[in-house]
Amino acid sequence: MSESSAERRLAVEAGLRYASVLVNDQVTLDIPAKPEYVVLGRLALAGLLRERRFSADAVADLKLALTEACSNSIRHAYDHDRGQVHLSFEARADRFLLTVRDLGGGFHEDDADCPECSAVGVDLSEGGMGISIIRAVVDDFQLERPDTGGTILTLTKLCDA
Repeated sequence: MSESSAERRLAVEAGLRYASVLVNDQVTLDIPAKPEYVVLGRLALAGLLRERRFSADAVADLKLALTEACSNSIRHAYDHDRGQVHLSFEARADRFLLTVRDLGGGFHEDDADCPECSAVGVDLSEGGMGISIIRAVVDDFQLERPDTGGTILTLTKLCDA
């Protein structure tokens, strides 16, 4: 018995497998801004990439980027106050997109090195290497400082296997 095109379309829209072809999957996860919760993001990321075309090195790079981005939010956004880090994972056929968003105060002058930070009005003269590490292990890096506050970091890694 074959599936109708409408059933196939619904399966694709729902992010399901069809005929052994992986389609887009998206997961969002809100974690408390505490270091012990970062592992939940790493587990979600690894789960989404398990059957995708990413080498073990690429998965390790993404886990490192996620850890650094979350650490920046935990350390800088909330200044050890309560808050949440909002994670969004999107696995596409040819790439993986990771978005890390917080609603906190953001970077301070001595927090990190980041050319994009200057472009959005933040001067970072010296400090941590988190942003540089992230930039080194992903294929695309976007930093936004919305007028409503917080920071949005969107990272893209292309399939490599």
